[in-house]
Amino acid sequence: MHRQFLGIWTELPSRVGLANAQQFWDHVAMTPGQPPKVGTSSVMKGKYAAPKWPGYSKTVHCEITGAGRIDYQFNPAATEGRRGKATHGVVRILAIDLGSH
Repeated sequence: MHRQFLGIWTELPSRVGLANAQQFWDHVAMTPGQPPKVGTSSVMKGKYAAPKWPGYSKTVHCEITGAGRIDYQFNPAATEGRRGKATHGVVRILAIDLGSH
């Protein structure tokens, strides 16, 4: 988690409810390329949607039960970070907006 979002990320359960936060966490941890089981998501269009890093998806806009949105990109076969050349999934949060939508 980038430090820019750390404060609001830790507030997520108190802002949207523990169950909604857990559903989002489970979604990005297990199935970031599929629609969430609860709530809605869509692949964004336009300039903001373009992958920001090689191998990453377009920006996914995920609604959290009417409480706001989180935009992210994912790479199912990243080789960055501590794992070195071992491939693993990575989700990068681009925006968190828990205000009125």
